[in-house]
Amino acid sequence: MSEIALEAWGDHEALILKPPRSPLSIPPPRPRTAVLFPRREGFYTELGGFLPEVRLRFETYGGLSRKRDNAVLIFHALTGSAHLAGVYDEATFQSLSPLERAFGKEGWWDSLVGPGRILDPSLYYVISANHLGSCYGSTGPLSLDPRTGKPYGKDFPPLTIRDLARAQARLLDHLGVEKTTVIGGSLGGMVALEFALMYPERVRKLVVLAAPPRHGPWARAFNHLARQAILLDPEYQEGHPAPRGMALARGIAMMSYRAPEGFAARWQEAPELGEAYLDYQGEKFLKRFHAESYLVLSRAMDTHDVGRGRGGLEAALRRLRDLPALFVGIDTDLLYPAWEVREAARLAGARYREIKSPHGHDAFLIETDQVEEILEAFLP
Repeated sequence: MSEIALEAWGDHEALILKPPRSPLSIPPPRPRTAVLFPRREGFYTELGGFLPEVRLRFETYGGLSRKRDNAVLIFHALTGSAHLAGVYDEATFQSLSPLERAFGKEGWWDSLVGPGRILDPSLYYVISANHLGSCYGSTGPLSLDPRTGKPYGKDFPPLTIRDLARAQARLLDHLGVEKTTVIGGSLGGMVALEFALMYPERVRKLVVLAAPPRHGPWARAFNHLARQAILLDPEYQEGHPAPRGMALARGIAMMSYRAPEGFAARWQEAPELGEAYLDYQGEKFLKRFHAESYLVLSRAMDTHDVGRGRGGLEAALRRLRDLPALFVGIDTDLLYPAWEVREAARLAGARYREIKSPHGHDAFLIETDQVEEILEAFLP
């Protein structure tokens, strides 16, 4: 079990500082944007909405093999981005939007992608795209509606996890990838599950980290409280893009991402510092995310139920029995408890592994040594 040596950059500010398996890193990445559903076609959402055009921001690492059999598609969590790995050079960094710059120069899973690491670009063609509805370059509430020339804002249509998966499938078409290994954690794990059920012929292997097959009442309750913190804020009602309620929403979410063991280990002697940590996280969040994207994506999470329209949860998961699949739980996860992930693995006839950590749900982002060890036994 690891301990935090020093606070560093990270999506949830809790990376453990230790040398990577290889000191080599990938060249500075170049984010790209693809028009995947052009205006002549548009994108009809599962709930009946319509987007005249859909773009996804994405990054790739490595190249597609001649046999086109080495692709790995990574799905990020709720407030993640396409910037999976590497460190932006200054010119690229300055060309990004203010929110993307606030996210940081370093990729969110950088310690797993690079020469000699589990996702070695000399072996794999690694793809990571910002989800539809987000605020880091993909079509979302901040995007201009071609019909009006103004940002969608509150008029952005509601999405489901299946909408997110469908957009990512079109990205594979754009990149010439027919079949891929899919990996996702948290919200990304939900998208990975849906992708495998929607496009089984396109999935070589499936890895689901810290994600359930259905967004249940406990997880939905956390999302509800976070959204209420935003929706009831007068600043939000007046149209402010970063209302103070977002800081409270982030604090509520952080309490579901962490665990009592981690808080006790760090702040047992000075519990007020744990409170200050949540305040700090909230202040940082105001600078790097947009309220409408948070609302759109958290509501999409609440639609997640792989059994919907497939004869129920068990019937849906049984469809994965012929697919090599790995489900990874976390022993201290309060948001999606290990038993929930373990049961999904059993129903899917999949392998199950468990991360041991005091850091709760965020452990799939923090305990990268354990993640690497788990993936090493499954990916080859």
